[in-house]
Amino acid sequence: MILSYCCIFINSFNFIIGNTEYMKKIIGIMGFLTVLTGCSNSDHKEQRKDETKKEQSLPQKKESGSKGPETPENRISKEEAVKQAVKQFEAYLPNILKTYDDGGIDLQEPYVGDFTGDGIEDVVIYWNIAPKGGNALIGQGLSLYKNDGHTVKVIAGYEPDYLFAFDTIKNGKIIVEKLEYTEEDGRCCPSIKTKHALTIKGSKVY
Repeated sequence: MILSYCCIFINSFNFIIGNTEYMKKIIGIMGFLTVLTGCSNSDHKEQRKDETKKEQSLPQKKESGSKGPETPENRISKEEAVKQAVKQFEAYLPNILKTYDDGGIDLQEPYVGDFTGDGIEDVVIYWNIAPKGGNALIGQGLSLYKNDGHTVKVIAGYEPDYLFAFDTIKNGKIIVEKLEYTEEDGRCCPSIKTKHALTIKGSKVY
């Protein structure tokens, strides 16, 4: 009887010892997996941080690759600005001539100066129309072209109902001379000259 109890006790003890070793192995495996999972999560976090840094750096790279501030060195030249303005004017000229019967371009003269106040020289083209085969003026005007440093575009036209001559561009203003005749003046030479600074509002000039 005592021998039987001893056998049972020994078997139970061996079972406990065996299970303890087994549990140690299980715990060891679980610990190893936990460490691996932690490392993996850490790697993912680091990867996300790297990706976030890359995304944040993209706008900065784009901004650094954008055009720098406008300087005289990267603007088009006066000659190029005039060339562009003249090309645009000549393309539009047929529309002007339609308003004058039997008229043709008599004079087309470009002038350069800043009249928009941005520090960049713009272009004004003075033009007049004369009848074909004659020399009397039947129309005249100014075409105004804004220069943004890269291209020029027409912003306004000036066609008054009085005779005038272009004078200058000064202090951000286009200056013209209103011309009037006295009774003694010849047809070619009006003697009354009044300087007038043009006002530009949108597409209107007066």
